Amino acid sequence: MARPRTITDERVMAALAEVVGRLGPARLTLADVARAAGVSTGMLVRRYGSKRDLLLAFSSRAEGLAASMRERYEKAPDPLEGLLRAITETNRDSTPEEFANHLAFLHLELADPEFREPLAAHAAGVRAELEHYLTEAVGAGLLDVPDIPALAAAVDAIRNGTQLTWAMHRRGTLAGALREDLTTLLTPYRRQK
Repeated sequence: MARPRTITDERVMAALAEVVGRLGPARLTLADVARAAGVSTGMLVRRYGSKRDLLLAFSSRAEGLAASMRERYEKAPDPLEGLLRAITETNRDSTPEEFANHLAFLHLELADPEFREPLAAHAAGVRAELEHYLTEAVGAGLLDVPDIPALAAAVDAIRNGTQLTWAMHRRGTLAGALREDLTTLLTPYRRQK
């Protein structure tokens, strides 16, 4: 009978996310991730194989961001505030340097065919979350939206684009920039009371 794992994949992936943000995918080593996770490098090799395989496992966890967004959404007082919190609070503590390192990881995902499929699943999961939040906001009478999928696509474009422009301009916080841009986008759709 196999021993139960005392070190969860979630713990390893959280450590990997921190290291990717700090060092980027090219500079990080298995030893860096092991140190951050409080495990041995040998344990990572036994469980994941190579650095590439570890990064691929990280990329394949498409539900991670969507689940984090959902957690923040569900704690909000209404669906519209939930949408804003789901996006802003999952990006609250980012620095421009961390964003640049995560952008380097995105480059890997876009350039490598093995990483593109998990990236597409991740993007579809996030888009589905956004559509759900908008549907709930319409149902609660907070928004009047004729085409929810189109508005979800625009929200997603703001979510991604604001991160990039914020990293270039480096004014304020990422969460603040996201809230401001999303509010600008959503204001014309708000129902008048």
